[in-house]
Amino acid sequence: METKWLEDFITLAQTKNFSKAANLRCVTQPAFSRRIQALEGWLGCELIDRGAYPTRLSAQGEVFYEQAIAMLDQIRQARSVVRGGAQQSNRKLVRMVVPHTLACTRVPHWIQHLQSSLSGQVRDLSFQLTASNVHDAVLHFTDGACDFLACYHHSREPIELDPSRYEYKVLGVEPFLPYALHDAQGRPQFSLDPLAPLPVPVLSYSKHAYLSKMVDVALQAGPVFLQQAVFETDMSESLKAMCEAGLGVAWLPRSVVKDAPGLCEIPGPYRTDMEIRLYRRLQRAKEASGPTAVDHLDLAWHVWPD
Repeated sequence: METKWLEDFITLAQTKNFSKAANLRCVTQPAFSRRIQALEGWLGCELIDRGAYPTRLSAQGEVFYEQAIAMLDQIRQARSVVRGGAQQSNRKLVRMVVPHTLACTRVPHWIQHLQSSLSGQVRDLSFQLTASNVHDAVLHFTDGACDFLACYHHSREPIELDPSRYEYKVLGVEPFLPYALHDAQGRPQFSLDPLAPLPVPVLSYSKHAYLSKMVDVALQAGPVFLQQAVFETDMSESLKAMCEAGLGVAWLPRSVVKDAPGLCEIPGPYRTDMEIRLYRRLQRAKEASGPTAVDHLDLAWHVWPD
């Protein structure tokens, strides 16, 4: 049995949809289905009630769901024990994982605020940051490799985490807008007006990037005649640089362009707003630290800035 089979099954049990679960696990649906079948073969029973629609677990699947969560937790705890044994120290570590964009735009402010707020309560405080794409960031968090996950969230492309295991708070709202280099009159170099005479060169996100899905949401506001992408990347900072070079239109979080005076927003309805959410495990919130002990992670959660 492979650990990823357990993660696949838990994702399917939570989403109740093969296509959505496969997308969250970044595999094709046929490959995802084969992994579920491999897990069923290893167990010797069917976990999915294939006579029902929408997807639901069989009686054995309901029982195994709780066992799968417990097994993954034990694996993560064992990893934490081994890693902790190799790094014995008195320092208080705050481990966070965030998408690349937030790592550049928000994390410096967060760490500065946390250091200032906790300096009188927690000694030897240090931080460990992992920057990744949204999918891998969520997996890193649910694998137990970090304490906090900060990420974008939109109702049409939600980050689905089990509310019985994780809690979140909203740190703020990030406008997501189309930008272009401005001309001598301060107007955007390109227009998204569907009646504009020429197609628009697009600086796009890679297909599986979360912000690529946000562009799709923004474009649902109306018809736009867009040229095939002339540049593609996962990184919003890279798109900003290409946009500053006048090579096309890019959808960017507003915080990314705060230090880019050459760029201006393209007017029109083609924007959306994303929440910035901070997640932690409910177990951490419920753990008793004792009457005098200081839980630095709980303190960090309560003073985390917007």
